[in-house]
Amino acid sequence: LQPGQLSLYAAGLYYIQEPSAMLPAAALAVRPGEKVLDVCAAPGGKASRLTSDLQGEGFVWANDLSQRRTRALLRNLEMNGGRNSLITCASPDQLAAHLPAYFDAILVDAPCSGSGMFRDDPAAIRSWLDYGPAASVPVQRDILASAWHMLKPGGRLVYSTCSFSVAENEENILWFLERCPDAGLLPIEKPSGVSDGLPLSCAMSMTARIWPHQTRGDGHFCALLAKHDSNPSDGDIPAAFDRLTEASPEQKDSLERFFSTTLNGEGLAKMTKWLRMGWLRQENGHLHLLPRADLPLSQVSKVKTGLFLGQIRPIRNQPPRFEPSQALLMALDASDLRCVFPTGADSDQIRRYLRGETIQWQDTWPADTTRYAAIALATPVGLYPVGWLKADQPPVLKNLYPQGWRRSS
Repeated sequence: LQPGQLSLYAAGLYYIQEPSAMLPAAALAVRPGEKVLDVCAAPGGKASRLTSDLQGEGFVWANDLSQRRTRALLRNLEMNGGRNSLITCASPDQLAAHLPAYFDAILVDAPCSGSGMFRDDPAAIRSWLDYGPAASVPVQRDILASAWHMLKPGGRLVYSTCSFSVAENEENILWFLERCPDAGLLPIEKPSGVSDGLPLSCAMSMTARIWPHQTRGDGHFCALLAKHDSNPSDGDIPAAFDRLTEASPEQKDSLERFFSTTLNGEGLAKMTKWLRMGWLRQENGHLHLLPRADLPLSQVSKVKTGLFLGQIRPIRNQPPRFEPSQALLMALDASDLRCVFPTGADSDQIRRYLRGETIQWQDTWPADTTRYAAIALATPVGLYPVGWLKADQPPVLKNLYPQGWRRSS
């Protein structure tokens, strides 16, 4: 089996990524509480790492220009439990117009000619023959300039490509340093197999290169830049950012009823903390928990605004009912839930569940407590939730695994 076909992957326990691609997020070294931007974030491996490094404090703003690519970005961030994250689909200059000097740390994994992937990807060779570095350099410089405008004084920015081209890498950094007097290079810690950048200047020894003949990874370049703290201030954020609707008291009541019947004491304490740290907004009955920050979400195309909790369903002659999202479950732990259906990583139950089939509850259903349970993988180190089950007609449980995530075999 391929790693992406294993049930452990469905539980969000790991992400599949080319080894060299792990360097940029590690070099940025984000800290809890920081506001972080991933400018070209799809498909989401680096954004997932950045979100994990924040440890639930601060947030990652993940952006990509391609609406199609943001679908993979959304799934990967949700599968990996990315609670404090937002996704937008906008050009870097659009973001820069609304977010001057706003972020503590920015990752620019720039679109490039892709020559570093020649070894494993024949399509990269064809693309390079059609376009080459000359087409990429102007785009990269525009993105880098826009990203720099969004970085706070004292902030850090990582620029990276998967290209061998000097023009896309060292020459771009030299061009940028000459253009921006408030920019300087910081040294990157280089593990075994990572080399210095090419010596176009003495400063290039602080950048990093990965060569495929020296390590198992594909070709990669990475530079860590710092913005001099000459005029420290928060960004000049325009007023009247948020014209988004806060959840109504009735919607909040529905959410609280769900939490009180589905979460145990540990889970309720966790959710109370999250709600206190965030802002609950609704859009067409969909509830989202956003980080408490000035966010220009009304100015850009939104794909994900914080943690999507679920949807409020109106019911005739009854209070509206809250239906939880897959994203909410992936952000929780199995130990937060009242009812958990444990199963093995290679069991028939988990294979059936991932195909979207109904599940038979083994024990007496606790009808007096909850209508929802989670199917979870039992591993030597604990239980890990995979998806929701709903008790419409127990002991037969309805499968709530998202349609787009289900497997055909």
